[in-house]
Amino acid sequence: MIDFLFILEIIAVITGVYSVWLTKKENVMLYPVGILSVTLWIYLCWVGNLFGQSIINVFFFVMNLYGWYNWQSKDNSRQLKIRINKNNFIENLMVILAIIFLSAIIYLAISKFQIENANQFFVVLESIITGMNFVAMWLMAWKRIEHWFLWIIGDMMCIPLFIYKDYTIGVIQFTVFVVLAYLGYKDWKMKLKNA
Repeated sequence: MIDFLFILEIIAVITGVYSVWLTKKENVMLYPVGILSVTLWIYLCWVGNLFGQSIINVFFFVMNLYGWYNWQSKDNSRQLKIRINKNNFIENLMVILAIIFLSAIIYLAISKFQIENANQFFVVLESIITGMNFVAMWLMAWKRIEHWFLWIIGDMMCIPLFIYKDYTIGVIQFTVFVVLAYLGYKDWKMKLKNA
């Protein structure tokens, strides 16, 4: 008999990979597909005691709604308001500070939910990943090219976390995400150069 959680994990992975592929293509349909994926991951991570990952997926849900709206917003001449762009030095400094601040806040929040003998390395790792992903999702909603770097780093950090929790399909997903994020960065860099 096939495990129900395994089926949900497969659906979450397929829709997650597809939403990243759509992001790479700068296709706004990434958002409804992403909403389905993160809804499934909220549940899977919660039942797997990955509370930080569950929290990040709630944030992803909200940011998918926001990004969906933002990517479709048009100015008075009916042109899309949001275009691929890159941060300046000060904005990148703010990104780093936001990641540090959010990671600390998230650590304090999720450490209260951890079981008594939780491996603190993974609690800290999960906090950093979650803080980084919060910022990456915000940058993605504004089509900032730097979001790809944060996804690459965060997804690479998720691999050992999901190995630890025996989410094998999730490990494959994050490996594919790293490759897609790299390809997405290359595509967006070319679009920015040609703009």
